Amino acid sequence: MHFLSQVRDAHPLVVCYTNDVVKNFTANGLLSLGASPAMSEAPEEADDFFKVTSALLINIGTLTNDRGEDMLKIAKSANTAGVPVVFDPVAVGASQYRKNYCKQFLNEIDVSVIKGNASEMLALIDDNATMKGTDSQDNLDVVEIAQKAHEIFQTAIVISGEKDIIAQNGHVVELSNGTPMFTKITGAGCLLGAVVASFLLGETQPSITQLEEAVSYYNIAAEHALLTEGADLPGTFLVRFIDELNQVTAQSYQSEIKKREVS
Repeated sequence: MHFLSQVRDAHPLVVCYTNDVVKNFTANGLLSLGASPAMSEAPEEADDFFKVTSALLINIGTLTNDRGEDMLKIAKSANTAGVPVVFDPVAVGASQYRKNYCKQFLNEIDVSVIKGNASEMLALIDDNATMKGTDSQDNLDVVEIAQKAHEIFQTAIVISGEKDIIAQNGHVVELSNGTPMFTKITGAGCLLGAVVASFLLGETQPSITQLEEAVSYYNIAAEHALLTEGADLPGTFLVRFIDELNQVTAQSYQSEIKKREVS
């Protein structure tokens, strides 16, 4: 059985501590997929939630001191309960404050997946790296960055971009589905982190197959959305994309995935 089918059968609960800009989009995307989102941000209820939760997403997009402390508390509760943690270091290279927080988080928390764009991932592994925001890629060697991050953090790495790179268990794959329209809407990368979390299905050590299916399913849904008249405009694309997250099948994934094994 494909992991997509398992997600739709199990309706996994994904707790999302994510940024203010994307909460509604993230929740709607997970519901359309077939998962169950919980936008919980209270450490006081984390232990109860993690009795029935399949994964936790931590997204630092609108980081503050108080939120940072709560994220750490919630993630530690997830570690204690054996719930996998997906960490999205949004705009980590934009400020030393974000870099310092991400270092602390990755030092204190066992993370199952780190998901970000190439410049964000580079900022995690290179103290001298900077970025202009969430959309900066430049001309980076994404495969090398993924391999180095995987080696340093000893966890799964998902790098999103024109080509998506996944590193896990010593293997690296390149995925080529997707669309530039993702750069025209807010929260595409953030929702991807939540979708990856839903595909973990409680596994703290996900297989590379799980991760490549999550990313490819997401991107194939976007390609299908573009087939609709008017979907070259951001508003129409966003709505159709949410629809296609609900409609894309495991068979579409199997026949349309564009994958290259790098190592």
